[in-house]
Amino acid sequence: MTEIRPNFLMIVNPFADAGQAKKIWQKIEVQLKEEKVNYRVEMTDHPGNGVQLARDFALHHKLGEKWVVVAVGGDGTLHEVLNGLHLGGGDQIPLGYLPAGSGDDFARGIKMPTQPLAAVKQFLEVQHAISLDVGVYKNRMDSHETFFTNNVGIGFDASVVHAANAGQKDNLKKYHLQSNAYVASLIKTFFRQKPFGLSVKTNETEQKFSRAFLVTTTNIKYFGGGVPIMPLADLHDGKLDLVVVEQLGAPRFIRLFIQMLTTGNHLKSRVVHHFRVSVKSYWWRF
Repeated sequence: MTEIRPNFLMIVNPFADAGQAKKIWQKIEVQLKEEKVNYRVEMTDHPGNGVQLARDFALHHKLGEKWVVVAVGGDGTLHEVLNGLHLGGGDQIPLGYLPAGSGDDFARGIKMPTQPLAAVKQFLEVQHAISLDVGVYKNRMDSHETFFTNNVGIGFDASVVHAANAGQKDNLKKYHLQSNAYVASLIKTFFRQKPFGLSVKTNETEQKFSRAFLVTTTNIKYFGGGVPIMPLADLHDGKLDLVVVEQLGAPRFIRLFIQMLTTGNHLKSRVVHHFRVSVKSYWWRF
C-alpha cells in the first residue's frame, strides 16, 4: 500500500475450505502483525453473515476515514462482502481479497497467488486500488439485484457448485482432498443433471436451445476451482461472456472437459456456444 497504510476491516470466514480457512487466517494474522498493519477482524458465523457485516460497516462508515474492507475466505465470502458493501451504500469503499477457500477462482482471475502468505505479501505491496468489472443480475420475481465477481450458472455448473458446497467438501476433508470437491461433484452430478430449454437473446441475435446442459455467464476465465471455461474473459473489458453447452454423452463430455483444461479448443465444438456482449458498466475498486 502507500507509505501511510489504510485501516483494514478483515471479514474472515473461518468455515471456508471445509474449515481450513481458520488455520489459514491464523497464519495470515501473524504476518499482518509482523508488518504492523492496522486492522480489525470480524468473523462470520453463518452463511450470509458476510453480507450483514459488510453492510453494517458501510452504513456506519465515516467519510474521510481511510478504510479497505477485505474478504478472507473463498469466492463465496468475496461474493457476500461485495453485496454487503453495496447494500450499505459503500460502493466507493475499496474491496480487498485474501484467498482462503477451496476454489479461489477470483484469485486466479486477477493473477493473485492462491498460497495465503504469498497473497498477503502481494496484497501489502499494492500502491492503489484499481477498478474491475462487476456483473449484476436481477431476479424478475422481486426485482432484487445481486452483484457477482465470478460467474452465474443455471445448469450443470450450478448443480456442481451446489453439490460441492452442500457436503462434498466436508466428505473429502478427512482425506485432505477438499480442494477436489468440485471434480468429485462434477462426476456425481453429470449423470443426474437433466437438459432444459433455453432462449438466448442479445442485441445481435436470438437463439433457442432444446437441450441446454451447462449455462454460465462469466466475468472471469475460471469456474469450479480452476477450470478455464472462458479463456477470453477479461475483468477489464466491460463485457460479459455466456457459455452454453448442449447435452452430450459421457465420452464426448470427458474429451470436452480435457480440452477445457488444456487447449481451450472446447470453444470450437459444435455443442459449445459462446456469446459476448457489452453491458452497462458496473465496476468496483479492488
